Amino acid sequence: MVRDSTDQGTHCHHEKNEDERIHFIYAPAFSCSFEPFVTAYIVCYISNSPISHYRGILTCYANEEWVIWMKCRIICEKRTEPHIYIPHTLLEDWMLEDGITLTVGTTSTLVECFPSPTDDMILTSFLPWSHALHDRVFHIHVDRLRAGIGIGPITAILINKTAGSLSDYAHECQRFFRQNGGLLYLLPVSSFLQKDGTGLLSSEGDWEGCSVPSPSVLYNRIPSRRLETTGPFKHAVTCLEQAGAAIFNTRFLSKSEVDQALNHHPLLQDHIPPSATGVDELEGMLSTYGDVFIKNIHGSKGRNIIRVTSGDGWEVRQNSFPGDSHQTFKDYRSLEKKVRAWCRNSTYLIQETIPFCLYKGRPLDFRILCHRIGQEWTVLSSVARVAGDGEFVSNVDRGGQMAKPRTILNDILPLSKGIYENMKAISLSTAVYLSEVLDGHFSEFGIDLGIDADGKPWIIEVNSKPSKLSSQHSEAVRPSVRGLYQHSLSIWKEEEEEK
Repeated sequence: MVRDSTDQGTHCHHEKNEDERIHFIYAPAFSCSFEPFVTAYIVCYISNSPISHYRGILTCYANEEWVIWMKCRIICEKRTEPHIYIPHTLLEDWMLEDGITLTVGTTSTLVECFPSPTDDMILTSFLPWSHALHDRVFHIHVDRLRAGIGIGPITAILINKTAGSLSDYAHECQRFFRQNGGLLYLLPVSSFLQKDGTGLLSSEGDWEGCSVPSPSVLYNRIPSRRLETTGPFKHAVTCLEQAGAAIFNTRFLSKSEVDQALNHHPLLQDHIPPSATGVDELEGMLSTYGDVFIKNIHGSKGRNIIRVTSGDGWEVRQNSFPGDSHQTFKDYRSLEKKVRAWCRNSTYLIQETIPFCLYKGRPLDFRILCHRIGQEWTVLSSVARVAGDGEFVSNVDRGGQMAKPRTILNDILPLSKGIYENMKAISLSTAVYLSEVLDGHFSEFGIDLGIDADGKPWIIEVNSKPSKLSSQHSEAVRPSVRGLYQHSLSIWKEEEEEK
């Protein structure tokens, strides 16, 4: 069934002739006298296709510059000639010459156009990665003035050697791209550095290596901070950017640089706990605040965190170092010696402990996932996280349990209104600001917040590579998968339009 174009107030109708060939009806999206451009929908039926109806947009400019957006299935055949076969109806409508520029990802090549004997677009396997496109639906961009066809989006997730903990997320992404038009593959960092054109595609649940086109979007999910600082990695990133790819998230963030950046924001600085850097500052921070968290600036997943509370001596809780997790020190010098032994040569951020609301006596925080879709930031999802038994941090990797934020907020602060919306607004402002002032390219942030007894949100941490563990036990597509696809599609379209 063809959907109504209700946002334009008109309807597009599809007609199918007896032999199920492609048939088009063009319907103006709005009525007008001769304007600079007129938009119309293209609705096409492709027989024997897993997706039988596609809708694209045809924009006819007054200067006879034609740009067409649509979806189409790609079939690859084993031939060595640089040919592309286009259904004859499309070939006539597009009015392309024999030679065109075909762009897939960031790779462009000259091909010759011929009428297709079928209702699919057929691409010969003259390129080593042609098979990766076979029997997939893609978004197609046709620029008659430029004599070019773009196929996309092509997105790669940069990983270490294997998908690891990202496997379920990556499988879900690949399925969603296939269903909605596009190609997503995993790119091991070794292939990325060697530029050998090998990626991983899912086949019956397993990941298999194959030749793949260079991506138009690269999503950095390698788990190694050290690798990101090496010369070969930086060089490979630069080369891909120069080829026209959009790369996010470029690198890990440190807690200290986020803290420094947010403390320069006139509004967000009021939502950051007071802090200092280095164990040398511990005595002064304890004297001022009495209760502090000590965090490795490069720590993640709730690891390498120490909490020190003043009282009859100093009570210490930690979750990553040798020795008891809960200790008491009678004199400060003994405490400092132990903390320095734990911290060694690493840099630690010391923050005042804000008395956050608890849930049933357990620590509680909230993870807000912010994502860029094209050039606009949005809140994709949120989750409350309740600490596990005996834990003083609520990270899921440390046994934390996920719950719906509104349910938790209504339980702990039933008389407060607007807290959830305020949390989202602060998170969105944080994402926009950090993406502007930090070095690198960022399109996704996982922002952790706590709530005090007055309902005030406090920013605990900002992650550039948030966990992809899901609390869902249904067939629903997780928001971060949709976000990656929508961002990839938007970026690809922007790149095509700028050519």
